[in-house]
Amino acid sequence: MSCSKHLLLTHKRSLPFSSSLRTTTTRTTISLTKHLLPPSRLKTSPLLRMLSTSSMNNINNNELTTTNLSKLNTNSSYISEEYLNDSSSVSSNTSYEISINDDDYNLNSLNLNLKESSLESLLDLKQISNDTFINKSELFIPYRGRGLFGGTMAAQSVLAALYYSNTLEKSWKPISIHCHFLDAVQPNPTLYYKVINLKDGKNYCTHEVQLYQNDKLVFKSTVSLQAYQLNGSASNLEGQLNHHRNAPIIGKDIKKPSEMLSQEDLFKIWAEKSKNKKHLEYLNGKHCHRDVTASYNREPCIWKLPQDLFDDELITDEERNLAPSARTLRYWVKTKELLKTPSIFNWVAIAYISDYFYLSTNMRLNMRQMFTTKFSVSLDHTIYFNEEIDTSCFFNYNVKNIKAGENRSIMIGEMFSAEGKLAATTVQEGLSVIYTDC
Repeated sequence: MSCSKHLLLTHKRSLPFSSSLRTTTTRTTISLTKHLLPPSRLKTSPLLRMLSTSSMNNINNNELTTTNLSKLNTNSSYISEEYLNDSSSVSSNTSYEISINDDDYNLNSLNLNLKESSLESLLDLKQISNDTFINKSELFIPYRGRGLFGGTMAAQSVLAALYYSNTLEKSWKPISIHCHFLDAVQPNPTLYYKVINLKDGKNYCTHEVQLYQNDKLVFKSTVSLQAYQLNGSASNLEGQLNHHRNAPIIGKDIKKPSEMLSQEDLFKIWAEKSKNKKHLEYLNGKHCHRDVTASYNREPCIWKLPQDLFDDELITDEERNLAPSARTLRYWVKTKELLKTPSIFNWVAIAYISDYFYLSTNMRLNMRQMFTTKFSVSLDHTIYFNEEIDTSCFFNYNVKNIKAGENRSIMIGEMFSAEGKLAATTVQEGLSVIYTDC
């Protein structure tokens, strides 16, 4: 499965695409050069799907120019092979959405001067001293939560460690974070992230990140970074071990994102069906659907979930016959927009997403109704960052509950890109106290 990006461009008399086309055995390519293709020629091309649009507001108008398009390698830039059904929609003075298949190149090379994405806007930090950072945006508590979402603290701790190590020049990348949730964190007052340098080497460095609110330590993590370019003998990787578990097979182990439901739609279907079940009476609340939808809409990511995540009546007999620790729950997720600073925020997005729905899936994996725990909270959380991926493309998260006992559950997860790259491995221990009468 490839990832399609949507670029918004505004033109007046011509579009910055070459009319030089060539066909390969696998797909049709379009050479992007400084030559211009008039709209009259463009609308006859079966290679482009063009739709009049005013969306994609994180890309500034007129930023997709012949200058930055000409910087692309013409052998690795692909246009989705979709037909223009309504040629009348093409005119010389409008905006068009162009679907570009980018499985072989990074759109960030276009230098599109993107606006800050909603994820970056939510999680970015302000440096107030050499080792201290504060949140820039107003944070929020998820629906029925008792404090901020744990992924927020994990993500901002990774960001603080990267900012502290001056990774704006892309010299360092995270390889792990180990988090301990000490107390519930509220949206206000300001969050203070203090970075303590524990080790500073030429290839690896380790920082402790402490989060304070009201002068109280509420969260602590240890973040390990690795140099993007290893130095000395460590740079010779020839013959070294290099492998990972296979990704789920799309269409067999996991459905395509288009075949799953958004978190909003899934919740609405389930809530209507479950509102009279024991311990779920709150679903009858006057503003329940509105509040849940508002909470999901504030999120900077899009989830695509299997319908049986919430509805246990749809679970297959084959899965029911498995031991709880042998079951796997799989779903898709991506950021809502392209990232302005992907070299940093691809890692931050992984950290943020790693804790979302994570402990909640424990109910589904144990064949119980979602959201029927008396009490559920993360105790500690670990992420191993395996390989950088583009988080603005759908990637899948595969979660297991490998151990439960004494009200504690151990969860493990793996994130894979659609192309099969292992992006991250996660481990969490959480406190899950359940109702025993349902």
